[in-house]
Amino acid sequence: AVVSTQSTGETKLHLTFDESKRVDFLTGFRKRKNERKEKAKKDNERLLKEARAKVKQKARDDKKKKLQSIMEQFEKLKQSGEDDLTKFESEKHVFEDENTTVTVAAIDI
Repeated sequence: AVVSTQSTGETKLHLTFDESKRVDFLTGFRKRKNERKEKAKKDNERLLKEARAKVKQKARDDKKKKLQSIMEQFEKLKQSGEDDLTKFESEKHVFEDENTTVTVAAIDI
């Protein structure tokens, strides 16, 4: 836009259009909308990835703490002379063969 003043003191406004800029502006709505969608999608994926990592880390930390407490309890039993591990067993399976008997016990961790 060009503003010029005449000798009477009036200002006239002369507009000049750049057709390529006009087309870019009018056709850019979809492009800008898609860019916003793409950015939001990437941000959501990043946040989801971070949330998953936090959940996995928390699960690992909880398992470590539980294992540590079990080991401490086991050490206390060992110190006191008791070697009874049945307190920690959740399931027990006995497999027998002609010559061998195997007992498999699952320990809650």
